[in-house]
Amino acid sequence: MDADAALTDLTDVSTQVREAVVLEREGPVVASTIADEARSRALADAARAALEAASRVRTASTSRVTALEAAVPEGSLFVAAGASHVVAATTGPDEPAGLVLYDLRTCLRTLEEDA
Repeated sequence: MDADAALTDLTDVSTQVREAVVLEREGPVVASTIADEARSRALADAARAALEAASRVRTASTSRVTALEAAVPEGSLFVAAGASHVVAATTGPDEPAGLVLYDLRTCLRTLEEDA
């Protein structure tokens, strides 16, 4: 499944997701639900920065961070990262984190299997 189709499936299943992007782990945005390219890049950059910050906290571990949530009163940023792709999504406030992360990981698995 290509990245656009994976995002369509994600937003069909996960009604909590407001915006979402798929990016290559070390590359560009490959799919987005956001029409504004600058906003898509900003979400991708925020996802990468959050993954890097979380990795620095885990200095004793050699494992990469694979998922995270950053919450503010207005909503959350969720990120799921695999070997070759990252899926990032925004939600409103107080969404069920476990459910959103499950949906992002399902989207990511689909992408990683096809990579």
